[in-house]
Amino acid sequence: MSSQNYYQERIDTFEKELAILKKQSLLLSWMRLTSFLAFVGFLILFFVVGRYSVVMIFSLLSLGALMVLVNLNLRLEDRITLISYKIQVNRNELLFLAHNYAERDTGSGFASINPYLANDFDLFGNGSLYQYLNRCTTRSGSIAFAKALCNQEKDSATIREKQAAIKELSSRNDFIQNFQANGMSTPENGHEAMALQSWLSEPSEKKSFVRKVAVILGVINVLWMILAAIQILTWGSVFIPLVISLWMVSRQIRPIAKAHSQLENISKTFVKYTTLFKLIEEEDFQSDYLRNLRQKLLSGESTASRSLYSLFRILALFDIRDNILLAFVLNAVFLFDIHTYYLLMQWKVRHKDEVNGWFSAMAEMEVLMSFATFAFNNRDTIAYPSISDNNFKIDVAEMGHPLLHPDVRVNNSVSIAGAPSIQIITGANMAGKSTFLRTVVVNLILAMNGSPVPAKSFDFTPCDIFSSIKIQDSLSNNESYFYAELIRLKQIIEHVQRHPRTLVILDEILRGTNTKDKQTGSLGLLEKLISLNAMVIIATHDLVIGELEQKYPVCVTNHCFEVELTDNQLFFDYKLKPGISTKLNASFLMKKMQIID
Repeated sequence: MSSQNYYQERIDTFEKELAILKKQSLLLSWMRLTSFLAFVGFLILFFVVGRYSVVMIFSLLSLGALMVLVNLNLRLEDRITLISYKIQVNRNELLFLAHNYAERDTGSGFASINPYLANDFDLFGNGSLYQYLNRCTTRSGSIAFAKALCNQEKDSATIREKQAAIKELSSRNDFIQNFQANGMSTPENGHEAMALQSWLSEPSEKKSFVRKVAVILGVINVLWMILAAIQILTWGSVFIPLVISLWMVSRQIRPIAKAHSQLENISKTFVKYTTLFKLIEEEDFQSDYLRNLRQKLLSGESTASRSLYSLFRILALFDIRDNILLAFVLNAVFLFDIHTYYLLMQWKVRHKDEVNGWFSAMAEMEVLMSFATFAFNNRDTIAYPSISDNNFKIDVAEMGHPLLHPDVRVNNSVSIAGAPSIQIITGANMAGKSTFLRTVVVNLILAMNGSPVPAKSFDFTPCDIFSSIKIQDSLSNNESYFYAELIRLKQIIEHVQRHPRTLVILDEILRGTNTKDKQTGSLGLLEKLISLNAMVIIATHDLVIGELEQKYPVCVTNHCFEVELTDNQLFFDYKLKPGISTKLNASFLMKKMQIID
């Protein structure tokens, strides 16, 4: 079954289920109304006709039925919401299959994680890799996914483990869609996990003595009121212990109010996190990487979902403070705020060292699910890369750019092996040089995350990636374009000296100087990189650069993208060919557009 048919069938199934649930909801609404009217009617009958116990029993039974029906309706509405979001998840995937994702989050705010890589290879922004691949529904997951794109895994063993995890998840669409639908059901403000971490990082206060005093005062208050009720003490005297209790609570009000203000706005979101943690905890994973992530939620005395739910219950008690009258009575009699704050501190001491692991595991799971969804959607056109641990190599067959629709994508093969290795790509304007550079790097990024890539085969060595493509000048730093480019090239040289296993990507370097100077500088840079045993792919219009192959035949190879002129029209096949390009198109296009005669 094709991915498109799969998602459409799920939409049809869920829509049928949703229609049934809505009918049930309507029926429950009428039943709730009937129960309410019965309760009121029997109550009126009790007072008007006569105080018959049987009438009161029917009234109470009607009230009980109403409460049960209200609870059933709340659960039913939750199911309706979840099914609605599952429909939306599948509709979104149909849009992704059509490469229609312009409305999705662009992730532009994450470009600062690795500015050069993000800018040169369109990792973020409109039509970006992030926008196409990201399926995270939590803020922490989105951040982790952005970091995964910018900072790739280099350890071969870890990459293989991630591959196995992504393969497994790509066959668990029910789990992924349940996770996504539940994640969508409760919106975040983006700062919930940060607020929780901020509170956890503060020193825990020892309130055991205060809590013992609060217990004693609460017992005294209750006994005092009992004695007043049986007239051993006067009711006026009850104010003595109550005032003392309120004074005791007031002495602790500052830390209590601070904790409440830090956590009150995020407590409802914890229910969402609780559900997401529980989904992971209950899934029976087979791959080691997924098992280890799941284990992070099971460590300690309780699971992450139960622990977080207990925090939600404590914070729900704190919300009573919003009811001033009720809070006044509970604090005066039982010193309620002190007891609640003590429970909160106990939770903090018990779990503060575990929370980071919980959220990092959930975020990593979302990252893997994003790549797994890509794998499922493109399962007929992808391959899981094989990893070479020894000498550097990139050996790919029929590789395409994942952001291009398979119907229009032109695939290419390339082989880079050993160090040093210089691949010189020449070609006319718009022939495909820059797209090819982006294709190589984007697929390397996917491969080092354990993801499959759009290729027939892909054999590679994990490496650093450094590039000089979209250099920008800086007025604030008084830097010209040319000077900014020189700074970047210096950074590349220094990085290669420290980290020899680095792939260097260059596109039309030294554009800010004259032709002769550009040629001299480009040749000098490439010879410097050869001396450092670097791996380089450079795209250029300068055919003189291609002459390096004659000087360094062992490590320099020329490839090109050619353009053909047929019936006064330019034809691009976007296929990589051996050799140096000999055809230009700039003057032809300028004449065709009547820019020049």
